[in-house]
Amino acid sequence: MSIQDYVKAQKLAEKQRRRAISDGNTPYPLVLEKLLRKSEVEGQLPLGQIEIPLSLVVGTASADRTNAFTYDFMPLLEYGTEFSSKWSALIDSVKEIGINEPIKVYEYMQRFYVVEGNKRVSVSKFNGAVTIYADVTRIIPRKDDSEESIVYSEFMEFYRIAGIYDILMKHPGEFPRLIQIFGAPPEGQERTYVWDEEMRRTVRFLYSVFETHYISRGGQRLSAITTGEAFLHFAEIYGKRRMLKLSSLKMRRYIDRIWDEFRVLADDRPTNRILSPTEGSQKPSIVKKITLPVSSSVLKIAFIYPTDPEHSGWSYNHELGRLIVSEHFGSEISTTSYIADAEHAEEKIKEAIHEGCKLIFTTSPVFHAVTMRIAVSHPEVILLNCSMNTTYKQLRTYYLRIYEAKFINGIIAGSMTETERIGYIADYPIIGTPASVSAFALGVKLVNPRAIVHLDWSTLENHDPAEYFRSKQIDIISDRDINNPGDDPEAFRNFGLYGIYGGNHFRLSAPVWNWGSLYENLVRSVLIGAWKNDSNDNQTHALNYYWGMSSGAIDVACTPKLPSGTKRLVEIMRKEIAANHYNPFTGILYERSGQCVVPADETLSIEEILNINWLPDNVWGRIPAVEELAPKFRDFARWHALTPDSDSETASN
Repeated sequence: MSIQDYVKAQKLAEKQRRRAISDGNTPYPLVLEKLLRKSEVEGQLPLGQIEIPLSLVVGTASADRTNAFTYDFMPLLEYGTEFSSKWSALIDSVKEIGINEPIKVYEYMQRFYVVEGNKRVSVSKFNGAVTIYADVTRIIPRKDDSEESIVYSEFMEFYRIAGIYDILMKHPGEFPRLIQIFGAPPEGQERTYVWDEEMRRTVRFLYSVFETHYISRGGQRLSAITTGEAFLHFAEIYGKRRMLKLSSLKMRRYIDRIWDEFRVLADDRPTNRILSPTEGSQKPSIVKKITLPVSSSVLKIAFIYPTDPEHSGWSYNHELGRLIVSEHFGSEISTTSYIADAEHAEEKIKEAIHEGCKLIFTTSPVFHAVTMRIAVSHPEVILLNCSMNTTYKQLRTYYLRIYEAKFINGIIAGSMTETERIGYIADYPIIGTPASVSAFALGVKLVNPRAIVHLDWSTLENHDPAEYFRSKQIDIISDRDINNPGDDPEAFRNFGLYGIYGGNHFRLSAPVWNWGSLYENLVRSVLIGAWKNDSNDNQTHALNYYWGMSSGAIDVACTPKLPSGTKRLVEIMRKEIAANHYNPFTGILYERSGQCVVPADETLSIEEILNINWLPDNVWGRIPAVEELAPKFRDFARWHALTPDSDSETASN
C-alpha cells in the first residue's frame, strides 16, 4: 500500500511542478533564509507547541532538500530512492499510530517554514490532514510603513488575544474589526485580555464551517479577497449573537443569500458613488419594481433616527427632510419616524416592516450593520442607510459632500482672519473627516497662503479644544456643522464658522444639509418604478448616493455682513462647484511632510478624496489614533476607521 501511495503522491507532484512552471512560478517550497536576506528582523519569539494549519506551511527554513518536494510538499524524487523508502515507511507508521512527534517550524509573516519534519508535512498533506502539531518560533520583522507590515502587526495582536492562525487578511484594520465582533478587550485590560478557550473553539468552528462552504461555492476564484476577509464581511452583516446560534446548514444558506456581496468585495472598485440624480433614476419603468399591499396604494415610508429630533441637530435635519418629502408627495405617500439606539434598531425596523413600510431610511452610520442584516432577510423592502464606507450590494447608502461647504467656509475664514491663525474642531478620525479638514485648509490657502489652520478634536479624552485655541490666539474657528434645536445660547454660538472679536462670538457662515433634496429624488425613483435602473447599470458594485452642491443637497449660509469682495468670491466658487467646474483637490498639493500628494494639473477622484488620510501643509495638528479618544467614542471610530497613513501621527504644534 505504501508503494502505491508514494507513486500516487509522486504523480501529484509532477502535475504540480508542471502547473507551476507553466504559470511562471517556482515549483519548489519557499526558502525562508532567502526571504530574510531581503528583510530586517526585530527578533525571535518561541510560541511553544501548537496546532498549526497545514495550508499555511509553505516552505522550508533552508534550501536543503528543497528540490525533493513541490510547493505543496508532494514528493518529486523517483520511487526506489532512499528518500522514497523513508517516505513510504512513514506513511505506514502514520496510518497505524499517527504522528506522535511535533515538527519544528519558524513562523514568519503568518506563514510556516519547516526546520525539521518535511516528510511528516508531506505525508500529512497527502493524507488530507488539515492541521499538524508543531514547535513554533516566530521571527518578528522590523516594522515599517508598508501595508503588509501594518497587517502583520495587527495579526500578532489578534493572535495574542485569539490564539488563531487560520484567518488571513490583506488590509489594515481587518483583524481589529474581527476582534471587535467576537470580543474586544474591556477598558483598561487591553494588554492582558485574551479570549477564553470556549470562544477560541467557537470562532475556529464558525470559520471552519464558513470556509468549507465558501470554498465549495468557488470562493477561491474570488482571488482579490482572502477567505478571512469574506468571513469578516459575513460576521459584520450577521453579528456575533446571530452567528453563535447558526447551525452548519443555516450558515450555508446565509452564505448563499449574500454571495453577491463577496463578489462586490472582490471587485477592485466595489462601490460606485452616484454624485447627482441620474437619468435612469428619473426614467419611469414599464412595470413598477415595488409591490404595495393590496389594501393600499400609498407608499409607506419609515425614518429611523438614532436620537430624538427635538434634542439632536443630526436627527432634526433628517426630520426636516421627512417633512419636505411628506409635503411634496402629499397623498401618494405616508411617512412615520422611529427613535432607537443601535442596540434596539432591529426591533424598530421590523416594527416598521410589520406596519407595512416598503421604504425605510436608517439615518445614521450606527445602523449600518443591522440595516444590512434586515435588507438580506427582507428583499421585498427597500432599505437605505446614511453612511459612507459600505461595500454591500444589497444595501444602498447615502451621504452628502460636506467637504464642498467646508471649502467655502475655508475661503471665508482665510479672508476674515486678522491673526492668520484659524482653528478647526473635528469630531471623529474616520473616513471623510480628513477630506473636510483638507478642503477647509485649501479654501484658507486659496485666499491667504500665510494663514495656518490649527486642527483639534472634540472627541479626545480629557481635552478642551477651546483652551488650546485661546493659547494660540486664534480668532476664527470652524466648529460643529450642525446645531441642536434645544441648544442654549452658549452652545448655539459654537456652531459653524465664527470669529472671536474682543471675547464676543460673531457667526460668519455655516454648512446647510438639505436631506430633503436627496429624499425627494429617491422617493420619486421608487414611486415611478425607476429604483432598479441604477442597480442595473452597476451590477457588480455597491451603490452610494453622494450628493453635493450640484444637486442642491449641500449649501453654505453666510452672514450678510461679509465684506463685498468676500461675498462675490464665495458666490463665484459656489456656482463653479455646483456646475462641477471646480474641484478643490486639484494640484499642486503638498501634505504636512512636504511630499507632493497631488501633482500639477491633476485632480483627485471622489474615491481618493473620501480616503484622504493626510493633512495639507498649512495645517498644524494630526489625526489621532482611536485609543486617544474618550471611551464612549471609540467603538464608532473603529467601525469607520481610516486607512493608516505614515503621517497621520505627526504632531506639528
